[in-house]
Amino acid sequence: MERKNTIKISFEPSYFSQIFIHISGSYMSTLVNKNNNRYLSNFKDDWYDEEFGELILELEKCPSESRKKEILNRLEVLANTQTRVNPIPLSFRHNIEELDGYIVFEPTTSIEHYDLALLDFISYDFNVFNDYLLFFINFFDYFTDELDEKDIDYIKLDTLYPIDEIIEIAKKYYAKEKEELIHYQSLFKQCINFVYDIDNPIDMKHLTHKQIFYLYNQIYPNVFSEFKRNFNSVDILDYQYLQFPFKPKDAKLENINNLIDAIEEKDPTGRKLVNLNRFETNNLFTSFYITLFNVVSVNSMYIKICGNCGRYFITHKKNISYCDRQAAEYVTCKDIGNKEYQRRKLENDSTYDKYRKIGSRKQLRASRNPEIEMYQNDLKQYRKIGKQMYKDVCDGKISNEDFAKWVDEQDKS
Repeated sequence: MERKNTIKISFEPSYFSQIFIHISGSYMSTLVNKNNNRYLSNFKDDWYDEEFGELILELEKCPSESRKKEILNRLEVLANTQTRVNPIPLSFRHNIEELDGYIVFEPTTSIEHYDLALLDFISYDFNVFNDYLLFFINFFDYFTDELDEKDIDYIKLDTLYPIDEIIEIAKKYYAKEKEELIHYQSLFKQCINFVYDIDNPIDMKHLTHKQIFYLYNQIYPNVFSEFKRNFNSVDILDYQYLQFPFKPKDAKLENINNLIDAIEEKDPTGRKLVNLNRFETNNLFTSFYITLFNVVSVNSMYIKICGNCGRYFITHKKNISYCDRQAAEYVTCKDIGNKEYQRRKLENDSTYDKYRKIGSRKQLRASRNPEIEMYQNDLKQYRKIGKQMYKDVCDGKISNEDFAKWVDEQDKS
């Protein structure tokens, strides 16, 4: 792999959209991807099955579609693979050392809105090896300058590597790079905490984020000095639509009325016309600075720390406390936060107090009259239904009003 890889960034403030193009790794759980044979032909391993290796070489050069199909079917049997396997990005929920499979490094184009790469970077705990591994794979641009000649020559683009091999290579540089990464991380965290009032005792609520960012750079003029000029601007001074209201070939004077109608239909307010700010750099941290520089210009967005996972996230609502990252299977931090909010809200409500008092009354009645089966069954039923109703309120499946209505009905029995 080449030592220098160009990182490209485009930012559009009105849509709060960033296009981030860089080298990153993805995970494949199995070997064969019928939709992308290049991974097969570049597979890096001393494969023990001679037939498997021969089939891969034949597949790469095979001109016959029917024969390709036969080869892929046979490879599927040999490798016990799925018919369709696509690389997936690795996130905080993955424990990489527990995965079996492969890593492939590719030029990746990410369209980011709220899931900014900068926020993932400052959320990593580099004292935890798994977080370092995530950074190593997801932001491989950084390591193209850090790896020794043997390792940089070994790792190629669009090539499958057993995940254990990538872990071993990453381990070689962990001790050396950890403190450096923590240092750069702290530069961004301190600035973001200051600008977004995360760890800032000074009252600056009357200033915009851009004004506070300006103030921070005046107080600490050298913090980002190495990033401020380490890029090229490739802006085109032209307005454009992300989705064209008409085909460029139709843009002729004789079609002017149709063109006007198309623009008015697609963009009646004129707000969809954009001018992308485009930059190129060879330095990953410069790309993060460009992101931060652009984000602070949008005063309606807020960077916060999630109340569940403790990682940074961005939101357009100042009172939001939980991010959208996946915390468990089918559950996000926001889901957990909503449940916690509902629980606190319910327990502070007079209905919950009434629910507990009714339960205590039924418990007392049942304990004083152990021979009366009706009282015992009534208590069991109340606890069973009440527990489920309480859970449903916390999960947002029923409203507080529904729970209050049920409690009132129990008070009459």
